[in-house]
Amino acid sequence: MEKGESLISIALTALLVLVVLGIQRRWNGAVFRNMASSAEDFVLKTTGLRESIPDLPGDEKVRTFRLGQYAAALYRSSPAPLVFAAYHFILFDSHGNAVFRADTLEASATPWTTLYDFNGRRGLPDHRRGGHALYTRDLTGDGSPDILLGQYSGGEHCCTTVTVIELDADKIQVQGKITGLDGLPFEGLEIHRLDHSRSWQLVAHRPYRTVCGLHADAADVVSVYAYVGGKFSSATPQFQPFLNRVLKGNLAVWNANKSRSLHLLQSVAADYATVGQPDAGEQFVKQNLPAFSPQLTANGSQPQACLQDVSNLINSVYAQARRN
Repeated sequence: MEKGESLISIALTALLVLVVLGIQRRWNGAVFRNMASSAEDFVLKTTGLRESIPDLPGDEKVRTFRLGQYAAALYRSSPAPLVFAAYHFILFDSHGNAVFRADTLEASATPWTTLYDFNGRRGLPDHRRGGHALYTRDLTGDGSPDILLGQYSGGEHCCTTVTVIELDADKIQVQGKITGLDGLPFEGLEIHRLDHSRSWQLVAHRPYRTVCGLHADAADVVSVYAYVGGKFSSATPQFQPFLNRVLKGNLAVWNANKSRSLHLLQSVAADYATVGQPDAGEQFVKQNLPAFSPQLTANGSQPQACLQDVSNLINSVYAQARRN
């Protein structure tokens, strides 16, 4: 009897996991819902943030962030389901009113939503360095602090969305979004000053997979987002010196003849397209692709099909650069 009950329990647990996974797949990358909350949407009756970040009835507070006169918290539905749970990232003003909210579906055990730590390493806390986390920086150059909110969809090889939020003295404002980044926050994002302006630039790395190989073989396609006209938007062609450095750096690795790979081959091809030299990218691939014939065969890809798909990659990246 006990053995039968145990088998039934295991079967029910497995069924629950399958149901939750099915829900998660249906959500995919569309689970992100950001909104600036009005009094009708979401208002917490509190005494302000001088004492503590507000509690949310029916949820547990799993992360908190102090942001000057603002504060934020990540809440998880309680009790949390077995695999995935509903999360709410909420940004509060100094009076405890919710001024921004983003709802997601994330892993119950380890949440993915977080803020970029400017004192960390690649946006995540680096405990080896010590010191305190720094979640704000004046990215726009207008004197107001900004935060970067990273949210991961949970899909395989997909997808992180980064939202730039400015914390003005009397309001918050979304200054832009970067979508389609690969992996957890903030694996595909770099922050640089690439020109002489007061603002910072956000460099996005996105994988572009072709029929040539696996996800690990995908090209690394670089885009630059700059603060123009009151928001962060793609401005890749405006940063040719930086793009040329990326191309030269990858060519130097290639010419060292130690790290040649399908990933690097396709990345160099994309780099040529990004700097406005698609013909050079095509020629580079034609010259060097034959050396990867055994790997293409192992991947189940024909050399001609691979060559055509990389050509499609080059044309797509070049067209996108021209549109920007």
